Amino acid sequence: MTLEADIEALRERVPDTQELYREVCALMFFRYGETPTANKLYQLVRKGSMSAPAKALRDFWTEVRDRTRVDVGQPDLPPEVASAAGELAATLWRLSGDAANAALEVFRQDAQREIAEAREHARGLAAERDTAIAAAEQTSRDAANVRTENAKLLARLVELETAKTMLADQLAQSRNESAVAATALSEARREFAEELSKLRVMHNQSEQRLAATEKRALLEIDSERTAARQTRQELQAAIDRMAEAQATHQAERDQLRDALAAAKTQLATSMTRCASVEGELASRDIALDEQIAASELLRKKLEALSRQLVESGRPAATSSPSSRRPSSARRRDVRRDLKFTETAAVRRSTSES
Repeated sequence: MTLEADIEALRERVPDTQELYREVCALMFFRYGETPTANKLYQLVRKGSMSAPAKALRDFWTEVRDRTRVDVGQPDLPPEVASAAGELAATLWRLSGDAANAALEVFRQDAQREIAEAREHARGLAAERDTAIAAAEQTSRDAANVRTENAKLLARLVELETAKTMLADQLAQSRNESAVAATALSEARREFAEELSKLRVMHNQSEQRLAATEKRALLEIDSERTAARQTRQELQAAIDRMAEAQATHQAERDQLRDALAAAKTQLATSMTRCASVEGELASRDIALDEQIAASELLRKKLEALSRQLVESGRPAATSSPSSRRPSSARRRDVRRDLKFTETAAVRRSTSES
């Protein structure tokens, strides 16, 4: 049993808290060889307050000291001798207790070592058991796989036997076909020899025809070469004539280009002269307008004088206004004369150039 199990058993038997703590102290010190402390007692029991295990621990050590003290109560012994005898007995008791505790500790260590070895052996046996179980399961699976593989191999063997029978039949049939093919091959060779002799004869005839055809082709090639030579000569003559015509055309085109350039130059000169003439006409129009305005002013003055003369009873010295031509008509006549003069000047300059 473990310390915790013993404490649980004491908890059920001893309801008092102080008594329970003292029993736990005795259990730890005498059975398990551990020195009890207040914290450890409280961690194991967890009952009451923190002062309860401390008080129980003090009472326990007091009780232990009282039990280990030896009182030699002989009336004939002096007090010093009695005290020394008591101390000797206490020392003997303590030494015997220490020896017993040491032997108990050795026994406990041996027991724990044997328990550990037994547990290790048990774990080894458990591992061996698990390994054996796994090996048995693997063996079962392998046996099942082997049985499955055997079944597959048997099925494959049956298939191979069937295929072997079919191949034997096919081999016999192939042998028969090979014999037939050999016979057909010999017949084909004989026919091939006959055809080959015929082809040789036809080849000789073809070579003769080819030689005749080659001669005719050579003659035709010679005639074609002669015709081609004549054609090349005619083509060269045509090329020469074309070159001469092109040269003549080029000369004519150059002459026409020169004439066109001269005509363009004359046209530019005429345009310049026309522009100058138009400028002169414009200046003349301005002068004419001024003259017309002056004559119109004079006419108005004459009309005013005529009206004055009529009013005064004198005959008019000049003709009536109705017999005069309008100023606009006179202006058009003057412009027509100027245009005619300008056109004549342009024509004269063109003919001179």
